[in-house]
Amino acid sequence: MGWGVPVLNTVLRRRMLLIYLGISLVMYLLSILSAAGRPDVWGERISVALAIVGLLAALPRPLCGWRYWLACACACSAPLAALPGHQEPAAQVWVLVPVILIAVFVRSWHRPTTARIVGALLAVGVLLGMGIAPAPVPALWFALFPVCILGAAELLGLLHAALIEAALRDPLTSVWNRGGLNKELDDLLPRARRRREPLAVIVLDIDDFKSVNDRDGHAAGDTVLIQLTRRWTRQLPPSALLGRLGGDEFVAVVAGYDQDRARTLAGTLSGDGPVHVSTGVAVGRGYEPGSFAALVTEADRDLYRQKSDRKSTDAG
Repeated sequence: MGWGVPVLNTVLRRRMLLIYLGISLVMYLLSILSAAGRPDVWGERISVALAIVGLLAALPRPLCGWRYWLACACACSAPLAALPGHQEPAAQVWVLVPVILIAVFVRSWHRPTTARIVGALLAVGVLLGMGIAPAPVPALWFALFPVCILGAAELLGLLHAALIEAALRDPLTSVWNRGGLNKELDDLLPRARRRREPLAVIVLDIDDFKSVNDRDGHAAGDTVLIQLTRRWTRQLPPSALLGRLGGDEFVAVVAGYDQDRARTLAGTLSGDGPVHVSTGVAVGRGYEPGSFAALVTEADRDLYRQKSDRKSTDAG
């Protein structure tokens, strides 16, 4: 099923970060060359070093874990490092642009709370840098710069985040698609590992769904899928993930549920209705390398076992 394989959003995020760090490196090198002999470019030298470290961290594929966070930290710190040494007010203005760009990047790819904290830290860093620097700046800039950073991050970053999320959602049911599940698992699995929580994987399959489409039409089949996913969303814990694997097959991932609780939840999700929903359950330490894919496979086997047992009972 491709669990753990880098998806488009991860590749795009890495590419954007590489472009930002590459442009930053060129910009700070040009600044150093244009101000040869001047003592106020020591901050740009630090910025160059940070951009190089960030690029080295981001170059190997896939970009994840500590290397991603190191690259982000370098990208955020590089423009701030240049501020304290500036003697000209104009130099402080052009530093604002890369700070805004990295704030928008963070807001695009991370949860709003995380992005707003990072944006606030960037704004504070800019204020401290301008306060330390010998360059005389108008007092209004101390209010204007934070507003520009936080406002641009919220407006542009929100738009980017909405577009990214739309690409990661199933267009019919609005639950996660496979790419969205992979992205959300990047948060869920480390959190479960830290808390030492078991992971429950519940595979859901609508029995004889083709007959619904053949008998009542595809519009009726779409309505069934929408109604089921809405009900499952209400019945699942808020922290659970629900995704569509394709066709009439869905998966729910819940942290902190043992086998008994997972079976009970699966029975609730199966429910009563115009169509029968078969479920398969697997519980384990899905955050170990390769173990989540094994859990999904085990849940699939359990699903087909349940289907076979039901058919045998019906035949008898």
